[in-house]
Amino acid sequence: MSVGRSGTALRALLLVSVVVSGIGLISCGGGPASQSVTVLGPWTGEEESGFRAMTRGFEQATGISVDYIGTRDADAVLASELKNGNPPELAVLANPGELRQQAAAGTLVPLDGVLDQARMTTEYARGWLDLMQANGRGGRHYYAVIVKAALKSAIWYAPKRLPPAARAALTSPSLTWSGLSRLTATLAATGTAPWCIGMEDTSNSGWSGTDWVEDILLHQAGPQFYDRWVAGSLPWTSTPVRRAWQTFGTVAGARGRVRGGLRSMLSTNFGRAGQPMFDTPPGCFLEHQGSFITGFYAQHKLPSTTGGGHPRPGRDFAFVPFPPIAAAGQGSKEVAGDLLGMFRDTPAARKLIAYLTTPAAQAAWIKRPGSSAISVSRRVPPGDYPDPVSRRLAKNLAATREVRFDASDSMPRVMATAFNRAVLEYISDPARLDVLLRQLDRVRRVVY
Repeated sequence: MSVGRSGTALRALLLVSVVVSGIGLISCGGGPASQSVTVLGPWTGEEESGFRAMTRGFEQATGISVDYIGTRDADAVLASELKNGNPPELAVLANPGELRQQAAAGTLVPLDGVLDQARMTTEYARGWLDLMQANGRGGRHYYAVIVKAALKSAIWYAPKRLPPAARAALTSPSLTWSGLSRLTATLAATGTAPWCIGMEDTSNSGWSGTDWVEDILLHQAGPQFYDRWVAGSLPWTSTPVRRAWQTFGTVAGARGRVRGGLRSMLSTNFGRAGQPMFDTPPGCFLEHQGSFITGFYAQHKLPSTTGGGHPRPGRDFAFVPFPPIAAAGQGSKEVAGDLLGMFRDTPAARKLIAYLTTPAAQAAWIKRPGSSAISVSRRVPPGDYPDPVSRRLAKNLAATREVRFDASDSMPRVMATAFNRAVLEYISDPARLDVLLRQLDRVRRVVY
């Protein structure tokens, strides 16, 4: 599941003069104050504050007002506005699948003439550039920019709660899936379940389990099989996909591996699942979750016996990259991100979408403490991040050779919903795996 379905924040006046000269924005005196650009997105609350911080420098530099409309139903609002023929200039796309669909339909405006492509190639890794492109009318073009990103291939832990020997094994540069499996068996033998897992998220329940299957498949079978699976050409009953589910089952279905067992796993909200890591004694030790989970960790209240307060990045929580399983998946990472596309071509919209790719705009967002926002621009200095965990996340993302967007978020909506449901049923009864995979294949043949 992407950050769009689960979510994190968006985020300079200090570098405005550099930005203005770099992307050709009008100065405050030269831009008509009456100009405005409308942006539709899923960010509300603290996330909305982050995005407004990101656009503040643009408004001050250009005199153009950014009218942001934030709603958790942004997908439905966009669909309705497109049907009525009155879409906003810019809107956040739910996933790369929607990006491809809108590009093919001709509703998205190509951004080739908006973005400095030479600069984009210098500042963004190939995998991230690919995520911003799609095949539309007249060939392949840029159709979106990545406003923020998240690392999905991460395993989180509480350094102070994990036994020293286990911490040394987990943080070893040579950690593999086999080593992680041995570690979890050792932790389980202490009587405390090693894994924190929560599947509940109202109508989207199950997506945290799909993240497990996706990450395992990517690291086990490799990007090519992952791409075929996302595209609907690799059956769910195929050996690579079935093996990924079975590997997930060695965690979710094994006795004593998950805190609270089956009932707790199904009823615990994903945002609260990792909180027992901070208890004294800990209720679990490890969590597989996207980097946006740091926003949830930071809201937790530590026990008064340990000084109270809230968990701090680096000191109270940290991560290791998802370990390699097979050579085919070496160096791959599953990611998520918010893609912003143009639906109405106006001068103000062009200026804003170009501005949002600049280091100044990105820095205004990521500097906000607790935002968990990550930029994948190589020009954003590590020092702009407010803590050691976010700096390491950014470095990890920027250096990754093979990035693959969250699979379920890239699949047709009906397929993703069936995937979520199948995960919940598999956890409840692992013996039904073959039945569930055949059911998913029937859905695949209909929706693709």
